[in-house]
Amino acid sequence: MSTRRIVPIALVLAYYGAYIAVMTPPTVSMALRVVDVVGADRKVSVLGTVLSVGALAGAVASPLLGRLSDRTTLGFGKRRSWLVIGPVLGFVGLALIGFGDGVALLIVGWVLAQAGWSGTLMVCQAILPEHVPDTMRGRISGLMGAGMPIGMVGGTLTVSLTASSPALMLLVPGLIGVAAAALLVGVVPDSPADKASLPHLGPKELLQTFYVNPRRYPAYSWAFLSRFLMFSGVFIILTYQTYIVSDRIGYTADATANKVFQSTLVMVAGSIAASVLFGSLGDRTGRLKPFLRTGAAAAAAGLLVLTIDDSFGIFLAGMLIVGIAQGGSLADDLPMITRVLPDPHDAAQELGVYNLGLVLPQMLIPLYGPVLIGSDDNYPLLFTVGAVCSAAAAFTLVGVRGIK
Repeated sequence: MSTRRIVPIALVLAYYGAYIAVMTPPTVSMALRVVDVVGADRKVSVLGTVLSVGALAGAVASPLLGRLSDRTTLGFGKRRSWLVIGPVLGFVGLALIGFGDGVALLIVGWVLAQAGWSGTLMVCQAILPEHVPDTMRGRISGLMGAGMPIGMVGGTLTVSLTASSPALMLLVPGLIGVAAAALLVGVVPDSPADKASLPHLGPKELLQTFYVNPRRYPAYSWAFLSRFLMFSGVFIILTYQTYIVSDRIGYTADATANKVFQSTLVMVAGSIAASVLFGSLGDRTGRLKPFLRTGAAAAAAGLLVLTIDDSFGIFLAGMLIVGIAQGGSLADDLPMITRVLPDPHDAAQELGVYNLGLVLPQMLIPLYGPVLIGSDDNYPLLFTVGAVCSAAAAFTLVGVRGIK
């Protein structure tokens, strides 16, 4: 098989592997580990603290490691080097979560895991415009768009099979991520950055790693805002899924992991179908914003469905709609941003900043979520706030000029 064909396949698999590793803790295993460590009374507040601090680490690591990747002059290659460093760092973090017996170790482990796997995902995204032809980019991005839900279902399946061992329910997803990254390392062509052409990197330039001027690059900035708002809705479900199933719907601790797996599977089915369909339509029509608006509207609708009642059937219906929204949005999201990157030579750094649109909701939701939920388990209010955010994402796309 030619390199032109094998690299996209390996890229998709590496993306899936990294997402299986990084999505397992926030989807189910971290919630279970928090209960093991601090008990049921403090679980919501402690989970919020752990996830928020880890998300902050991901927010810092993604653009920073992206800039370092763009500037890496090692002979092994500027992308392949970080396809080794990122997974190793992420695996160590997952091991700390699995073996840790205190909140501090859970936080340190999640910081390392978020940093390592966020860096891995960033490198994969940079490889997309560098090694996938534009005529295939929508389809490959559509398959990559299913990475998050596949990571969720892969993670919940792994946890359901290894729930008796706190270590294995973290280590097995990590090993999957490491193996998938190793496959991409073995096939992707790569070279070091040209040291002579690299601009100076001082403290000022380092701080600019985390910032793209919205006045100078308005299309990029509006796309970022749309992504942030869209996933401020979607990540509400991903953050609190375990507690929604156990506390709001009322399943026992023994049944929760299996029910979370079932709901995640439903979400993934919708996400994969929408990813492939929307990605293909984006390639075929050259139009991206209509599909992104459809995804935002679907996310809002799915969240509102969840407010109807607390039955598991309604929960599954909402998860299916949100899955369709998530997959459809991610399918055309990356092709859109690659068309409006400020400087393609700094693709990894700029995509790292764009990743903050996914990371910041993960950091903020655990902070305001407990306030909205309160002591009365007021999840409908939280769902409504998420629906408003996702709906607003459709309107902010008007600022992304030059994209059909």
